[in-house]
Amino acid sequence: MTRSLPSWPALMTRDSAAAYLDMSPRKLDDLQAQGHVIPVKSHSGKRFARSELDRYVESLPEWGEKSA
Repeated sequence: MTRSLPSWPALMTRDSAAAYLDMSPRKLDDLQAQGHVIPVKSHSGKRFARSELDRYVESLPEWGEKSA
């Protein structure tokens, strides 16, 4: 049986964004506090743009690569 990944929305709640990044909501809070991910304000409150989360992932160093 093959399990498919969910289709992620363009804007995500804190819990959804944390799940998208495969981390705890607390770790996402830490990344936000450090300025690594920046939420947006929507009519429903604070949300994380999928494009911002993807930008964060792309900024991570390759495994074994020394960080600057």
